[in-house]
Amino acid sequence: MAALDPNDEILQDFLVEADEILEGLNEQLVELESKPEDSDLLNEIFRGFHTIKGGAGFLALDAMVALCHKGEDLFNILRQGDLIVDADMMDVFLKVLDFLNAMFAETRSGKFPSPADPEILNQLQKYIDGNNTKAPAQEDPKPEPEVIASSDTAESDDITDDEFEALLNQLHGEGAPGKTEPAAKSIVDTKNDSDDITDEEFEALLDELQGNKANTTEETKPEPEPEEKAPEPKKETAPPAPAKKQTSAKPAAAPKQAETSVRVDTSRLDEIMNMVGELVLVRNRITTLEATIEDEEMAKAVNNLAVVTSDLQAAVMKTRMQPIKKVFGKFPRVVRDLARSLKKEINLELLGEETDLDKNLVEALADPLVHLVRNAVDHGVEMPDVREAAGKPRLGQVVLGAAQEGDHILLTISDDGAGMDADILRQKAVEKGMMDEESASRLTDSEAYALIFAPGFSLKKEISDISGRGVGMDVVKTSISKLNGVIEINSNVGTGTTLTIKVPLTLAIMPTLMVILGDQIFAFPLVSVNEIFHLDTTKINIVDGQQTIMVRNKTLPLFYLRKWLASSFNEAEQSEIEHVVIVNVGTQRVGFVVDRLIGQEEVVIKPLGALLQGTKGLAGATITGDGRISLIIDFPELMNAYANRGY
Repeated sequence: MAALDPNDEILQDFLVEADEILEGLNEQLVELESKPEDSDLLNEIFRGFHTIKGGAGFLALDAMVALCHKGEDLFNILRQGDLIVDADMMDVFLKVLDFLNAMFAETRSGKFPSPADPEILNQLQKYIDGNNTKAPAQEDPKPEPEVIASSDTAESDDITDDEFEALLNQLHGEGAPGKTEPAAKSIVDTKNDSDDITDEEFEALLDELQGNKANTTEETKPEPEPEEKAPEPKKETAPPAPAKKQTSAKPAAAPKQAETSVRVDTSRLDEIMNMVGELVLVRNRITTLEATIEDEEMAKAVNNLAVVTSDLQAAVMKTRMQPIKKVFGKFPRVVRDLARSLKKEINLELLGEETDLDKNLVEALADPLVHLVRNAVDHGVEMPDVREAAGKPRLGQVVLGAAQEGDHILLTISDDGAGMDADILRQKAVEKGMMDEESASRLTDSEAYALIFAPGFSLKKEISDISGRGVGMDVVKTSISKLNGVIEINSNVGTGTTLTIKVPLTLAIMPTLMVILGDQIFAFPLVSVNEIFHLDTTKINIVDGQQTIMVRNKTLPLFYLRKWLASSFNEAEQSEIEHVVIVNVGTQRVGFVVDRLIGQEEVVIKPLGALLQGTKGLAGATITGDGRISLIIDFPELMNAYANRGY
């Protein structure tokens, strides 16, 4: 069979729609396990399978059609109340969803999907057959009329593929009107002068053909007898309902509303964002020049330019924004599967799912958050019996939240589990040879908690396929640091643990603190800057050969950045008062001495040239308001390259 055409518009539309439906099914199926008799949820999942089946059938994706058809049949039985979802059945449904996702990935790559595992299809068929054997015992007189009436689509919830194709042909003027089923003809007749129907009319048509449970129970029960005689009585009763919907649909103008959204390639948005970035640089340059010219009209023009540029920047950023729900949507399934394998009882609560952030950040945060949520389920929440013995409810709680704070996003992952004991962490660090006992004893609780981000550090005594190798948390720290983010931990023994991640809204345009080292300008990402103060150098202490300062009763390491980054450094030239910038590096706070402070400035990150490419501690470069080049500092990499190696 020939490969799929990736440029086919119908295929692309199907991929977009199916992707959204599959994401929704991931959450809906997990929710259904706790609400097995929720009719709205059952109907929504049924419609999801039906929609994917219809699109896949049109594109001749037979393997996907076969799997969706089985799922649709079983959910039809479930929504009629003849079966109830249990944990084992949900395991089967989630495997079905995994196969659908795999098929979808193959389709996206231009291949026809591979058939599903026959064992899964057999399991679905067993549930379907099991229902068919017990249904007649419950309702003996009713099944027979339903089977007879299924030929004219009056009381059955399903229509055949041939009937659905004939209906589509009739609606778009491609089929023979005389061959359309009576149920379809009554609605199509109201639109015989147009090739299009409104969304509301199409929904009404699907309701009539598929049997919307709320309507068919009232409308179809009194009508089996007239239907068996002739289809004419149905023609008389059917038109009034569509007629009402048609008149109410006219002022709504549904087709016009559908045209208000346009699908745009993300590369075009990136190009526009780059151009806006250049405009921001020009604005900064003009603002600097305007400060040297005392002209009121010039000042007004520059202010107007600044306002328009800021508005344009915000508008373009919004086009790149996506709700973090795109990431959060996978976690109900992750927590459900992991809790089931560990035999734990856990409820996941999601907060702030509609919080928007840059598309690139949404994708970059997915893996770190999976690590942290799995860690909360595996390490944090105790076994049900242990929780009960400790006076806690058997059901553990994991909360995943997101909120916007200014130009940053705050993510929190918290659990009500056993918490972490700082003393045990200190002891473990000594056992692993990471530090001596004296150094470990001087660690604050927050610094002790941060030890879990060290490579190879794990409190698990047994290694499993889930955790215990000490790999994962160090990857999380590295990933968050690459996003110019900060991660902090707060934990209490017996109460639980909360991890807080702070990342910028976007990576394209970054607010920074400009400083000078020697004769070179450097930019500190503002998200990493904690505070700035003037230091009396006589108060510098030496601990284990490291210069330190006391800030609000906490000892912080102190480094002279000029020693690392400037061309010349002479300790004898140190002044009595120095400018110190306290920076968050991962979970640690560090003081950096700089020569001069310039102020805050929004910058556009540019990649380093060939000569500086790969230089440790530099994230990129930018052009300042006065036209000079400024290098942007990457603090985690800078610390790793210099401080951790004894420079």
